[in-house]
Amino acid sequence: MDSTTGNPILTFDQLLRRRAVDEDQTPLLAYPKSRLGVADYELIPGKFEQNEEKVVGIYAPTDLDYLVTIFGLGRLGYTSFLLSPRLPASAVDALLQSTGSSTLFYSSVHRPSIISDSILEKIKILPLPTCDQYDNDDVYPPFYRKDLDEEKEHLRRYLMLHISGSTGLPKPIGYTNKRLLGITAGAQDVTSFQSVPFSHAHGLVTYVQAIFHKKTIYMMNGYVAQTHDSVTAAIKASNPGIVWTVPYVLKLLAEKRDSIEVLKRCKKVSSAGSRCPDDLGDLLVNEGVHLGTQFGSTEIGSVLGSLNRPREDKAWNYLRPPPYVVPFVYMKPVGGNLYELVVLDGHVGKWASNSDDPPNSWYTNDLFEAHPSIPNAWKFIGRSDDRVTLSNGEKVLPLPIEGRIRQHPLDFLSTIWPVVQAANAHSEGFSRISRDMIAVADDDIDIHLTDKSSIKRAQVYKHFKDVIDKMYTTEGLEGTLHLEIPELKTWIMQAFADIGVYLPDAQTDFFSTGVDSLKAIQMRSLIVKSLSLGGNSSRCSSLIVYECGNTESLARKLHEIRTGVVNDEDEINVMENLIEKYSLPPQRISNNIQKPKSNIVILTGTTGSLGSHILAQLIAPSSVSKIYCLVRRCEVPFKKLSDTLEDRKFYVPLSKVTTLSADISETDLSLADSVFENLKSEATHIIHCAWAVNFTLPVSSLEPHLKGLHNLISLTQSMLRVAHFIFCSSVSTAMASPTPSTVLSAPVPSLEYAVPTGYARSKLVAERIIEVASEAGVHATILRIGQIVPAREIGSQLWSPSEAIPLMIQTATTIGYLPKLADSKDECTWIEADVVAKAILEIGGIGSNSTPMTQLVYNIVNPKPFSWNDDFLPALNAAGFLFDIVEYDYWLQKLEEGEKDVSKNPSRKLLRFWKQQVISEGSRTFETKEAEVISEAMRQSQRAVDGSLISRILQEWKQHWSKNA
Repeated sequence: MDSTTGNPILTFDQLLRRRAVDEDQTPLLAYPKSRLGVADYELIPGKFEQNEEKVVGIYAPTDLDYLVTIFGLGRLGYTSFLLSPRLPASAVDALLQSTGSSTLFYSSVHRPSIISDSILEKIKILPLPTCDQYDNDDVYPPFYRKDLDEEKEHLRRYLMLHISGSTGLPKPIGYTNKRLLGITAGAQDVTSFQSVPFSHAHGLVTYVQAIFHKKTIYMMNGYVAQTHDSVTAAIKASNPGIVWTVPYVLKLLAEKRDSIEVLKRCKKVSSAGSRCPDDLGDLLVNEGVHLGTQFGSTEIGSVLGSLNRPREDKAWNYLRPPPYVVPFVYMKPVGGNLYELVVLDGHVGKWASNSDDPPNSWYTNDLFEAHPSIPNAWKFIGRSDDRVTLSNGEKVLPLPIEGRIRQHPLDFLSTIWPVVQAANAHSEGFSRISRDMIAVADDDIDIHLTDKSSIKRAQVYKHFKDVIDKMYTTEGLEGTLHLEIPELKTWIMQAFADIGVYLPDAQTDFFSTGVDSLKAIQMRSLIVKSLSLGGNSSRCSSLIVYECGNTESLARKLHEIRTGVVNDEDEINVMENLIEKYSLPPQRISNNIQKPKSNIVILTGTTGSLGSHILAQLIAPSSVSKIYCLVRRCEVPFKKLSDTLEDRKFYVPLSKVTTLSADISETDLSLADSVFENLKSEATHIIHCAWAVNFTLPVSSLEPHLKGLHNLISLTQSMLRVAHFIFCSSVSTAMASPTPSTVLSAPVPSLEYAVPTGYARSKLVAERIIEVASEAGVHATILRIGQIVPAREIGSQLWSPSEAIPLMIQTATTIGYLPKLADSKDECTWIEADVVAKAILEIGGIGSNSTPMTQLVYNIVNPKPFSWNDDFLPALNAAGFLFDIVEYDYWLQKLEEGEKDVSKNPSRKLLRFWKQQVISEGSRTFETKEAEVISEAMRQSQRAVDGSLISRILQEWKQHWSKNA
């Protein structure tokens, strides 16, 4: 029934015509730009011949051309058969023959994969109509089929999909107009985003529902690889009320914080097509994502779901039938707490029957478990038949593949591999077996068989559970092949060839050659199991193949992951691009320079060591009335902050402190509008101290921090009074400058002067961005801070054991040596954390007796240095720490020869970093006169080796090492 006119809608074409004349022309489909509106589709069928009840195949990714073709064929009376682009040519041939189809439309991307002699003999193959053909200025009269019987048309097949089938070949499934319109029940009345193509029932159903309810649905571009970045960007751009997707896409999104935050903004997130792993769903729900799952099939439509449960109900994986489905759902007990789902006759989405008990019912073979307390809530456990459901919703029948392989008399993997390849050639792309997924069992193992000598699959799965789980587990595993970039390129191209993808050269785009998401995941598994990645396999993301795009880029990325060495020229280009990307254009900045009655400070990084010290110093002066602490997103930010302060032994009152759960990589910092406006109207200072200290990541991996810097500077520009932006940088931004030299309290003249680590380079990029902001009128200060050590009088004396120097000292406990440093590295300007914090307040003009700064950059290192060789190492010995002092190269050699397990010898994590530290002949000092003029704390600082500080730090380290041994 049309909600606008009250008249019955009997066909999908009627629905489209109705939407074409609606007064409210809400966009129904969001896809790459076209000037067409719904009314324009009236003109398209005039270009084609009318015919009745003939099947036309469509083999292409979902895009606008795809949809227009379906609309046009439907209006002409044809039935569109939507074929998955993953089907092999043999399956396409069989499906077209079984449906009597004489025509197949294909996309240019997929034509080579479907051409076979048998298809060419029987089927006319045509390119899919393109925008150039239908989106032009040609005018055609509105088209209507003559003498159309709407009642008959109501029962006519409008389109067809296919399922995996019980014989190994896909089976066609018809959708009449009646059935298409029937699936509009239970629709979500919000704007939506769909990642699944129309050749899946899930993609089709959500699209039809959106059209019926006049709600925009945003479709993922079928020609774009679905990676974490591409899907996240698409969801951000569409800003939907609900996201429709499948488990493997959810897994990609759950890998990074930015995607989880995007999902949290949606009213609902739906996973369908296969079972969503409990740990994945629990992770998202516990993060605040309202995840629900849908359950159904092409034969029965949608029958169960958890999307519409209350938000406080966390039982996302217990599905409930909607009210209109309840009368048609029968849960048949099969033993224990297990039930098989049976769909009864009368359900509007059911089109098939496989049992007369009850009459015209459908036994799904899907097993469920009842919730212990929620009535009529069911958790999917698995299938009772032999089909395997993949994480992207594809169903695989392993019997034909197993049969072909079993016919071969030999058992060794190297011998049977050609037989596996032959079986793969007759299988759908997503069900093909890769070499690394074959486990060879002993020949004396008993296999559970039926009386007919067929495998008892459930028992076999249980018996070999550990073996199967191990095949799918890559965490903590890593291969042994050490390959350089040329060898990596050869290996990658051969590995792709082994899974049926032939790349003509190293620059060929993976996606364009048919590398779908499953092949990408398969390839990632091969990479991790075969190649040595230097203990960094966790940096090899699920879809690293898509993210790199081609063999050349993938080889360089894998080499970088293993060695930590990034091409300097490439990195400088990346730095330049990041500076350009995140430098804000000049904006009108408040000219209100009236001195406020008190200081109100926004502080980031308060859960870190330096941030904790800054907070402690801000709490003391009466000139500071309020401190906004931006704590990285968490449910209870105040508890997180107070727990951190207690752990770090800061016992300070927090009455001035307001904690805010924030994500500074978001434009509004993920704060409520009212809170964000308060910051703009109240704050006098922003001290930005939060940054990831990681010496193995490339600069590109630290882009979220630069995005956060950009947003904080933007906030500074928009404030109602002139605010002071203070950035905590690092001396590493200039530690590769020519020697001998003095690094002035001024901007670093070259990007090449930063230490070649992502950390140092990202800090220098940040300095350049702030320079641009300062030139545009932002009141900014860059504090280039040196090595910080614990304070003597306040806070914990535990110097973070994961930092480079503590890890170096720890090598004395594993190899018995510490290195003597060359003269150019011998001078230590370590400075205590509370001295740095006081200097920040003094230079920032925050303290009650402070003099505001007069220049952009200040170096914050201890003006009273000491010697590593002559002062620090003897101080460790004097504190009772025993070791031999050796040359740097010998120390590196012993470290490399020592314990390889980083859990027992964590210092090995930085072995490559220490190897990269070039011992230069000249010396480099940082000028501090300007900072000393303004900061009393700098003038009165002590050497770290004086007094008992080193002994107290050593005691803290020993306790930590003992506890974690």
